[in-house]
Order: sequence, then structure tokens, then C-alpha cells
Amino acid sequence: MAPNVSTSAEPGKYKRFQVLAGAILVQLILGTVYGYSIFWEPLTTNIFPTVLTQAQHATQLASGTLADDVVVVSNNAVAQVEIAKQQGILKYAFSICILSFASVMVIAGRVQDVQGPRIPAIIGGLLMGTGFIYAGLMTNAIVFYLAHALFAGVVTLLLLMIFHAFLGHLDKESVIVKYAPMGIMTTCIVASIMLGNQYVGKIAEMDRLLLLWGTIGFMAGAGIGFAYVCPIAALMKWFPDHKGLVSGIAVAGFGLGAYLFSQKWGALGYIGKQGIFPFFLMHGGICIVGVTAGAFLLSNPPAPVKVSSTIVQNSPWQETLRNPAFYLLWMMFFSGAMAGLMVIGIIKVFAGEQLVSAAIEAGRSLSAAETSALMLKGSAAVGLLAIFNAVGRVVWGFISDRIGRTPTFVAMFLLQAGIMFFLAGMKTEASLSIGAALVGFNFGGNFALFPSATADFFGAKNLGANYGWIFTSYGIAGVVGIAAGNFAKVITGSYAAAFTLAAILCLLSAGLALVLQRLHKKDA
Repeated sequence: MAPNVSTSAEPGKYKRFQVLAGAILVQLILGTVYGYSIFWEPLTTNIFPTVLTQAQHATQLASGTLADDVVVVSNNAVAQVEIAKQQGILKYAFSICILSFASVMVIAGRVQDVQGPRIPAIIGGLLMGTGFIYAGLMTNAIVFYLAHALFAGVVTLLLLMIFHAFLGHLDKESVIVKYAPMGIMTTCIVASIMLGNQYVGKIAEMDRLLLLWGTIGFMAGAGIGFAYVCPIAALMKWFPDHKGLVSGIAVAGFGLGAYLFSQKWGALGYIGKQGIFPFFLMHGGICIVGVTAGAFLLSNPPAPVKVSSTIVQNSPWQETLRNPAFYLLWMMFFSGAMAGLMVIGIIKVFAGEQLVSAAIEAGRSLSAAETSALMLKGSAAVGLLAIFNAVGRVVWGFISDRIGRTPTFVAMFLLQAGIMFFLAGMKTEASLSIGAALVGFNFGGNFALFPSATADFFGAKNLGANYGWIFTSYGIAGVVGIAAGNFAKVITGSYAAAFTLAAILCLLSAGLALVLQRLHKKDA
């Protein structure tokens, strides 16, 4: 196969840096998904009843300040378990978002390969922004009716598709077959109205949970899935000799997005002053404007850019799925993503709880204000994780271009395994900060190394679809990671067991990287 040679290198010299700027802007907005951990506390107070110990209940009852909707438990330990259960349910919005992100990317990657990066990126910004705006309006009853109608419409569409698949081939003159679609639609409309009047607004917790899962969960995740691969695929074509570095620089914006959430001058401060729902509205507008602006800077090169290295055969996704290298990359990405997402989903609460636990073990008697202050310090870990998440993407990508993907994979997975083994024992601000920074640093490397490795094995032409399939491991890892963390926390009172599992998987992935290298040499 002949090497690709640019016929217009000079015009592309400046155009490709415009594409890089657009890529960073898009990824910066999309990366705010990693700041979801700051949502759980304010959402808990807005969705669930307040959890009080018997002593707190008696005090509020005597002073006449008792709220209408409360849950009374025997002691503080039981209260912490109950709050952990409430926040555990909320955290599935993050899991759904990640799963939706990864699933939709399979489709979006193919659209990007055919249509170019601009259109799917704009679609992604609109979906993500609309999801947050919808969630921000959940205090209005009409929002729930619209959500209920949308769900009923989806059910109706699925039933009609099933009818067409099984009965569409029958005699069209049959009265039953002819009018069955109208009957299905009528039944669904009547049922949705009756159920809407029966349930909307009367099961407040379930209403709001389902809306959150569908908006900042499914819709926002689908938007990220549409937009995420577009900058990466475009940059791989503009900078074919520096795939690791440029993909790392682009997705560094994704890592920095969460940093904005963790600062008092950023999203965290805005939520503290204005509330969670006004923030959702503002953030939704920023998503639409920011991603759309970045999308207009994206484009594919007008002609293939010269590549100095060996040309890789461009593999269509059907062929990629038959290659054993695909499954090794998939398992490696799953391990790295699970470790990082498990920590990202809980880092603010986890760091705060570790500091409170250390204070209690030291013999301190904490007031409610002191406990809240220690919990708030957990946001510092969120910021550090976000910063080093971004730094890790650039550094690991740069290293992989210099020493090769395999030794870089091995080093990154071994370092992450070591941190995960010791994370549950860290109970000082310094150790938690270092632990969060290193977890973010290694986690960020996944997003520079895996798209680059995908292009190494399967070519850059169909990177959108091929990387989309590998990225499904990330979605599954998000669900498994959050579920494992919640399960360990509720059953044992600690995240240690889940962290240990993630560490073992990272060790296995370091070994898989060596197997992948042997497979690559064999194919060559």
C-alpha cells in the first residue's frame, strides 16, 4: 500500500492548529462529566427526606423546627449508612451517563467517519445541553408530564416496530393487521394519560430520580458520545506522526473540565450560592454554545497528510471485531477505566469521609459544622484529580510516541495498581491529595494511549467506528465501577474491597499489554 502524501502541506500547516483549538474547546466542555461527584450532596437534600438520628429528631421537635419529610434512625452510624444508600442511588446517574456515552459513540463514530467531525459534534452539544436544561427545570410539574409523554412515545414506537417485524408480512387486507397499529397507538395514549394523572408528582423521589437518570444520565451521556470522538479522529488525520501527543493534548481538555467544577470560583461555588437546579440551567446553555463553537473549528484535512512511519492497513469495524487484538485492547481499557471511574464517582465524598474518620479515630468530638467543613475539604481532591487527569493525557501520550505503546501501557497500569492498593488507607489531606492526583494522572493516560493504539492496529481512516467499539468497555466499566464501590461501601463500610479488585485488574492489564505486543509483532 502506497504511503499517503499531502498535496497541500502549506495550507494545512495553519489549519491543523485551528482544528486542535476546536478539539480542546469541545473536550473542555464534555469533560465536565468527571465533576459529577459534586452533585450528590445538593441533590440528596433536594430529592430524599432528611436523615435524622433520634436525638436530632427530639431536639428539632422540641424547638419546633422539624421538617415535614424526615427519616429517623437510631444513631449516627445508621444515619451514615442511610445517606450512603441515598447517594448510591443518585450515583447511577453517572453510571448511566458513562454507559450512554460509550454506547452512542459506536453510532457516532460511524457518522463521524462518513459525515466528518462537525455535524456529530454539534448534535452532541445540543443533546448534552438539553439534558442539563431539562434537569434544571424539574421543579416544574410540566417537565414530568413531558418526560412521561416522551417515555410513552418510545414505548409506542417499540411496540409498532415489534408488530411490523412479526406481523408486517401478513395479508394487508386483514382487518386486524390493517388497524392494529392504530389500536396500539390509541392504547398507549390512553394508558399514558391515566398513568400520568395517577403518578406524576405523587411519587416525588421516583419522579426526580428517573428524570435525573434520563437527563444528566442518558441524554448528557449520548451528547458526549456524539461529540467526543470527533476531535480525536480529526486530529489523528492532521497529525499522523504524533498520534499519542495530539490526542493527549486534545483530551487534556476533557480532564480539565472537571477542574472547573471543583473550585469555589467555578461550579462548586455557583451551586453553593444559587443552588443545583439553576446551575443545571446555566451549564446546559454553556454546553450548547461551547461545543457548537468548537465544532465549527473542526474539519478533516483536504488531502491525506504525509506519514513518515509505516502505513497501517485501514480496517473496517467488521474486520476489527474479528481481530484478537481488539479484545485485548477492550479488556485493558475496561480495567483502566474501572479503576479511574470508581474513584472519580466518589472522590469528593470519599476524601471527606476519610478526613472525618481520621478525626474521630484521633479522639476528636466533631460538631455538625466541623464535620461539614471536613467533608468540604474533599473537593480539593476533586480538583487535583481533574488537573492530573489532564496532565496525564499529555504526558503519557508524549511518552508513548517516544518509547512505544507497550512499555507505556505496562508502566501506567503498574503505577495505577499500586495506588489503588493503598488508597483506602489514606486519611490525611496530603496523602489523599497525592492519591487522587496519581489516580487521575494514570486514568488520563487511557484516553491518549487507547485511541493511538487503535489507530496503530486498525488505521486512522475508520478510527471513529473502531475506537467507538473499543470504547464500549469504558461504558461497562462505569457501571461496574460505581456498583462495586457502592456495594463495598454498604456491605463493609469501606471502599477497600472495590479498590483492591480494581488494582488486580490493572495488574492483569499490564500482562495483557505484553501479550498484545507479541500479537502485533506476529501480525507484522
